[in-house]
Amino acid sequence: MTEHEIALAEGDGAEQRNDMAAAITAYRRLSTSEVPVAAAQGLFRLGRVAWRQGRLDDALELYERARASAIELGDDELRAAIENGVGSVYCQRGIFTQARASFAVASELAVSAKLRGRIQINIGALALLLGDVDEARESYERAVELLDSINDEEALTLALHNLALAHSEEQDFEAAEKAFERCLVLAEKRGDKSVMAGAMLNQAELRCEAERYPEAIERSEKSLALFGELEDESGRAAALRVQGEIYRKMHQLEEAEPRLKEAIRIAGRLQLLTLEAEAARELGMVKAGRGDVTSATKWLRRALARFSLMSADDQMHAIEEQLQALKPWRPSGEQKTVKKA
Repeated sequence: MTEHEIALAEGDGAEQRNDMAAAITAYRRLSTSEVPVAAAQGLFRLGRVAWRQGRLDDALELYERARASAIELGDDELRAAIENGVGSVYCQRGIFTQARASFAVASELAVSAKLRGRIQINIGALALLLGDVDEARESYERAVELLDSINDEEALTLALHNLALAHSEEQDFEAAEKAFERCLVLAEKRGDKSVMAGAMLNQAELRCEAERYPEAIERSEKSLALFGELEDESGRAAALRVQGEIYRKMHQLEEAEPRLKEAIRIAGRLQLLTLEAEAARELGMVKAGRGDVTSATKWLRRALARFSLMSADDQMHAIEEQLQALKPWRPSGEQKTVKKA
């Protein structure tokens, strides 16, 4: 094997083991290769690791450099993979128009079933964020079919995970649980902690929806621990947001508030608009539950501002109704001061 082939194999192996430090070391060696296509592959993979760690600015910068190299080399398959990665970053940041454009370019350029399956996963994720559940489910089903046909267990676990989300949106909870369980079996077999953490977090949301709160907390705690092991800050923020919602619904508002504030802090730092908006809305409801109308208004307005940047009309309408429902509040026993003539 050549030096760059060794670096590529070492990096891919380390990434699959979730040893991101070792993966970065190998991919950096690859990115300095004198072989142009190997160097471009190194940059692309460094961008992918940055994305997985929640370092979105770094991911975009590395993807841009890799894309310039791929265009110069005329390597359509590599460029398709890069465009798919760029779309994922924009999707996570709530910049959906650019995400859709990147996925469209990736879909047009991709040749292999493996890459086409992964692109379908991301197209489905975007459709789900935009509320088109039918398109999302159909994209995920296409992804499962493509990836099952070539025995790509890594991507198949993710496709099953997202298919379960689509079933959840359709209120088909039995189908969702089946997809999550198959996903977890494959993820555990591969030792893929990232997918395990995501699946457990979504199971927590399902069980919260079913008012099975102790089970929801247990799933979310395991998910939070795994995201911590992976040093995935965006994942940690998502888990904290879900925990905040669970505790709010359990009326344990003192447990909900610090988790939501930490989720908002991380989401703001990483520029995760969707997550920040969702957490701010939850915190607004917590403040309303504690009778603090001023703070509730502040956080709901922050959520409204973030959702407006994404043109998320349904969420904006729901928050506007919540704001209108807020009423002035006084502590129990407080009386108005009445001046006597």
